[in-house]
Amino acid sequence: MRTRGDRQTALSGLKRGRPGGLDLSSRRALHSRRLLHLQRAGLGRPWISRLTRLLTCVPSSAYVLEGQDRTTWRVQDNPVRPWFHVPWMGPGGNGREFIRGLTRERSSRPGELGAGQTKCRQNWAIGFYNPSGGFALGQMWHPVSAGTGEPDLTALPFPLGTVVAKLLYTEATAAEVPLLAGAPETMANIHVDPNPADDACPPATVGDPPVPAPRAPATLHLLQLDVAVRDARADATTGWVFGTFVYDGRTFGADPWAKLEPAGVVWGNDAQLSDFDAAAGRAPRESIVLSSFGLNRSFGRGGRMNGPVDNPASSCMSCHMTAQWPNPASMTPRGGTSWDVVGCWFRNLGPTTPFGREPSATVECGSAPPGTELVSLDFSLQLAVALRNWTVAQAPGPGPAPQALPAGPALGAAMTPGAIDGAVLIIDGIESQPVHRSESATRP
Repeated sequence: MRTRGDRQTALSGLKRGRPGGLDLSSRRALHSRRLLHLQRAGLGRPWISRLTRLLTCVPSSAYVLEGQDRTTWRVQDNPVRPWFHVPWMGPGGNGREFIRGLTRERSSRPGELGAGQTKCRQNWAIGFYNPSGGFALGQMWHPVSAGTGEPDLTALPFPLGTVVAKLLYTEATAAEVPLLAGAPETMANIHVDPNPADDACPPATVGDPPVPAPRAPATLHLLQLDVAVRDARADATTGWVFGTFVYDGRTFGADPWAKLEPAGVVWGNDAQLSDFDAAAGRAPRESIVLSSFGLNRSFGRGGRMNGPVDNPASSCMSCHMTAQWPNPASMTPRGGTSWDVVGCWFRNLGPTTPFGREPSATVECGSAPPGTELVSLDFSLQLAVALRNWTVAQAPGPGPAPQALPAGPALGAAMTPGAIDGAVLIIDGIESQPVHRSESATRP
């Protein structure tokens, strides 16, 4: 899908300040066109124009990056404002690595980052919450740290003003993806590729029973920055506004961190936009896409806002909306499913409404397992992973599982560290699905 942001190389009278970079007059022209796009998108909804302008033209990335040590990412030591990590993100094949604390994200399939990317590439990320969100995290995990009980889910939802940021780094290089020219780098302990000659990404776990796959230090390059803001002006849809920035090394300037360019903003799931409507040319009304950065594809389903690393079968808002405890639904729709079912992933749910069971022809969208209660995790997939890891750690030692599923062990079974990622657990009688971004069952 061609967007206004993709016209930066076709604007009349553009001059290049250097090869591959936009000079000042070109950037001003692009900025003016973005403003016009935002004004049109926000007609009748002035708060959308103002908020989108704040997130893009006066980047929220500045708020996220201010005071940060961008080498070590020890965000708790930020002298301007402290930031806070979600605990219990370490276990499992995709868990935090020891150098920078990054966790493995969805991998980029060949060609998703451009024609020069001929091999699947790993992506790793670090996420953190501002003081408002950190307060809620502290309240939630205090009983655990104090040794007095389990995580307190009544600490949710997150308060207004919560900001969540996630930086995503890729093992792809500028030789494969020109956007990455001059990108900030970091070291991380990522999975070793056992077959570098093929185009597949290495697995996160190996063996039976599964254990975490071998890792080794490698250099990664900044590709994407996601920012989410809890804002009451979005309460009519989801209560959250998500923005995505993409590193664009073609941008003029010496500061690489200033080359994080806005990809778009989303505040709802466009429940009325079916796959059929999108194919007929109808555009989303609850997200604004500013650029696809010359990658010649839509990042999100039906043209919804998403990032280049994200799953094209879904969207930013849709994936995070599935965060609940326990978790009886997959993060994204399964491939080949009709829109009557897929549409369940594109409802607008507020911060306190759980997603519900996985819908099907026989399971009603949004329903809870009989006799049980699901709790919304307020769009935090990190909390979904953390609660899963903590719950598994409370299981007794080796011994027979009190219940079992063909897909994996029940809570109470002896589990290897690698089994955490792919196992279906039984929690309070509910089948709780793994929280992962595997596309084996979700290809669009």
